Amino acid sequence: MTPERQAHFRERLLALEKEIQVDLVASKDASGVVELDTAIGRLSRMDAMQNQQMALELRRRQEQQLQRITNALKRITQNRYGFCGRCKQPIAEERLEISPDAVMCVRCA
Repeated sequence: MTPERQAHFRERLLALEKEIQVDLVASKDASGVVELDTAIGRLSRMDAMQNQQMALELRRRQEQQLQRITNALKRITQNRYGFCGRCKQPIAEERLEISPDAVMCVRCA
């Protein structure tokens, strides 16, 4: 992979990282504790709890993606970015365009 393409993917990773961090800050309230309040009914409370669980799962997935992005940025600095973690063959740039934090090639994934 050329240095220009590595720089391109580095910029994509940094932009994605910033976007996820903004989403995590914005969704912090949605994953908070559901208060037991007599003003809302039992079904409304259950709906609020379901929404809370969905927000927590989304947050967990975003945090995992942030970790994958951090690892991809480390691989760029170590000149290992774009190579499969299993078979050590180059990962197709089309795959990296879709998922710049990919660790494995399509065959190994």
